[in-house]
Amino acid sequence: MTKAPSSALSLLWAPLCAVGARGVHGPNAQICLAVVGASIVPERPRLLVGLWKTNLTHDLVAASGSFTLTVLAEPQHELLWPLGIRSGREGPKLGGLPVALTAVGNPWFPGGIAAFECAVLGGLDAGDATFFLAAVVTVLEERDGVPLRWPRAQQLLGPSFLRAWEAKAARNRSAAASTMHWIGANS
Repeated sequence: MTKAPSSALSLLWAPLCAVGARGVHGPNAQICLAVVGASIVPERPRLLVGLWKTNLTHDLVAASGSFTLTVLAEPQHELLWPLGIRSGREGPKLGGLPVALTAVGNPWFPGGIAAFECAVLGGLDAGDATFFLAAVVTVLEERDGVPLRWPRAQQLLGPSFLRAWEAKAARNRSAAASTMHWIGANS
C-alpha cells in the first residue's frame, strides 16, 4: 500500500451486531463490526463473521461451533457500553441486560432488526482474528426498522463512550499488529 488507508474503508462496515455464544461459565456477547451475507441461495443462508481473538466470544464460538447474531436497532445503542467496552474475560457482563437465550444457551437481544441462530461451517484464521462461515439455522426475530450503524452510534453515545472505545481499540490494534497475517509477515 503506497499511502495510508482511507477512512472510506469504514463504508464497508456492517451494521452494528451483537454476537453471542455460551461456554462452561455461561453466556457472553460482544459487538461485531465485521459481518457479511455469504450465500446467494435463499434456502441456504450463510454469514461470514469476523471475531478478534482477544475477545472471549471468539473462543466460545470456536469451542461450541454455534452463535447468535443480533442486528442491533438504533434504540439498542446503549448495549455498546457493556458489549463493546467490557471484556467477558473480566467476568459476566450480561447481568441486567435485555437478553434471551436460545435452547442451547446462546444469548441474543430482542428488539433488534433481526436475530439469527447460526452453526459454524468453517473458519479462516487471519492471525489476529477468525472469520467464521456460518449457516443461519433459525431466524429468531425479524422486523422493520433502522439498523444501528457506527456513525449514528457515535452521535447517540457521545464523547465519553468514544474515549473508552478508542482506548480499547488502541489496545486491540497493538495486539493485532503483532499477530495478524500480512504481506511479507507471518502469512
